[in-house]
Formats: sequence, C-alpha cells, structure tokens
Amino acid sequence: MTILQLIILQFIAHLLADFIFQPQRWCNKKEKEIFTSYHIYHILIVFTTSYIVSFDVGFWKAALLLTILHFLIDVLKSWIILRARIKYIFFTDQLLHLITIAGIVWLYDSFYGINFLFGMETTTLAVIAGFLLCAKPTNIIIKFVLQAFAIETPADDPNDSEGKSLPNAGKLIGITERFLALALILLGQYEAVGLIIAAKSILRFRETKKSEYVLVGTLLSFGIATLTGILIKII
Repeated sequence: MTILQLIILQFIAHLLADFIFQPQRWCNKKEKEIFTSYHIYHILIVFTTSYIVSFDVGFWKAALLLTILHFLIDVLKSWIILRARIKYIFFTDQLLHLITIAGIVWLYDSFYGINFLFGMETTTLAVIAGFLLCAKPTNIIIKFVLQAFAIETPADDPNDSEGKSLPNAGKLIGITERFLALALILLGQYEAVGLIIAAKSILRFRETKKSEYVLVGTLLSFGIATLTGILIKII
C-alpha cells in the first residue's frame, strides 16, 4: 500500500509543479523555444515539490531522476511543437509524465524501500489529489479537449451586454462546480449532482452560439469530477 501512497503523493507533486505553480506565460515561452530559462525554473519546482511531497528523506535520488526525465520530456515537447508543428500534444506529454512517476516510484521501492516520515491514509491522499485535479488542472484539460475537437470559444455579441462574461468567471464557476460535484460523489449523493447539472443547463441555456459550447464544457467538467470521485471511492 505504501507504493500506491507514494504514487499518489508524486501525482500531487506533479499537479502542483505542472499546473498550480507554473504560470501560463512560462508555458507560452517554452512553446516558442526548444530550451529557455523557464525550463530551468520549472524543473527546480519539479524537484522541490517531488522531494518535499514524498515525505521520505531518501527520496531525493528518485526526485532527481524524475526531474531529469521531466526536463527531457518538456524539451522534447517544445521541439515537437516547433519543428514538427504538432501543437496539441498535451495529453501525450502528461501520459509520459505519469508513466515516469509510476516507474520511478516502483524502482525506488524496489531498490531502497519507502520510508515515510509519518503514517498516512491512502483515501485522504486520494481526496487531496482529487480536489487538486478538479481545480486549475481540469480547466486546462478541458481547454485542450476543446482545442483537439476544434471547438472554438464563441465571440460575445457586442450588442448584447447581458451575454458578455466576466473575465475568468467561467474558470471560477467550473472549479466551484467540480468541487461541489466531487464532494457530493464522495458522500454518495449522486442524485444531487444530476440536479446541479440540470439546474445549470437551464440557467445557462440561451438561443445563442454559446449554448453548445457551454453544454460541452459543463459535461466535461462534471464528467471529470464524477470519474475522479468514483475512482477515489474505489481506492
């Protein structure tokens, strides 16, 4: 069970390093050059979060290896975006990072053994990871899903003052609804999640070009939160 706990801890560290603590402008800069100073800033955060969140004094060796591989994957991603002109490789990039995390944790456990500084509950760690995933990371995941299917954000009608959205309001609404949905799933209140989806659909439905866009985003948002909650309950 300790190996699963360490994998979850490293997943939390990955969410913190790749999404929470990495500004979007760093990502934008890294997409314009194969190697930049922002790659260095990022891997310093990767190593710091990976080691601290491991709660294992000896994990620095694994954290260093993980950081090197993370750096190589990021540089490869930048190269592919610039040279091969493949823009939407977000999901492949993330899959490689997750495979790397699982592999390094397994190797570390095999060679050194896992020695946590204190005891932890697997379910508690999974809940923390779930709520972190449902915050900023899911906003980014949804953005790339929409881009992958060529679903563009509809422009506001300049003559419709009521139809305009507040800056970042949609992101905050999405995070709030996912937190609520995840909490309800963990409490076993599946019916309440359905009522929230129905209520939001009615409130946001208008005969505008945004209707389908909002519906897709809502379903993706609640879908990720629901699947996350179910996975946590299985763990």
